[in-house]
Amino acid sequence: MQRESDIRTFIIALVLAVVCSFLVSGAAVVLKPMQDKNKELDRKKNVLIAGGLLHADTDIEKTFEAIDIVFADMKTGEKVDGNIDDYFNNFKKLSTGASSIQLTKDQDLAGIKSIPAKVPVFMLKNASGRLSKVIVPIYGSGLWSTMYGFLAIEPDLNTVSGITFYEHAETPGLGGEIDNPLWKKSWVGKKIYRGEGVALSIVKGGAKGDYQIDSLSGASLTSRGVEGVIKFWLGNDGFAKFFETMKKGGA
Repeated sequence: MQRESDIRTFIIALVLAVVCSFLVSGAAVVLKPMQDKNKELDRKKNVLIAGGLLHADTDIEKTFEAIDIVFADMKTGEKVDGNIDDYFNNFKKLSTGASSIQLTKDQDLAGIKSIPAKVPVFMLKNASGRLSKVIVPIYGSGLWSTMYGFLAIEPDLNTVSGITFYEHAETPGLGGEIDNPLWKKSWVGKKIYRGEGVALSIVKGGAKGDYQIDSLSGASLTSRGVEGVIKFWLGNDGFAKFFETMKKGGA
């Protein structure tokens, strides 16, 4: 009698496990399109934040549609065709898959190992159709996580207009201060290039001049990570070649 009871309990538990597994799997499949859409909307929102275009009454989708999106070939710096929805929704595959660009140790200033072969560049234009800002995606390793964000640059391609990080797991109150509006505001107006390379840096003890940003208090490794992100993405293995193409009228 006890054996029959044990078998019955096992069968009921097994059926429940199968049903619950089916429900969870089904929910994941059903909810994935909604999750992808929300993720895409969050990326678009942060592009607008970096560009100073997000306000309380902003229609994110409508405003984003007015932005010209081109893709930079990360090897040649040329303008190429691309699909922004594919980039937003399949970023991991594009950045680590067969088509990605593998970075050497010397190249990998951001600690990311590989990057997509082509990356979107968001072109904001004013009412007269003239370029007003260029926004590029940036990401790299911090202390505990990969930090993802966007950097906005003035039409001279040498002056920071804004920066935002939309995803990271840095320590709240320390490295997490990369979200602090005051720290992000300190980037505005800073210069990027001097001579042949990226001169913008993050320093301890008080930033001086056009090329320095104050480090985050108590978060030297996160600050160093952010500097690595900037050095890489604005350098020759990042967007520098594409910016040169833009200056020559090729983008």
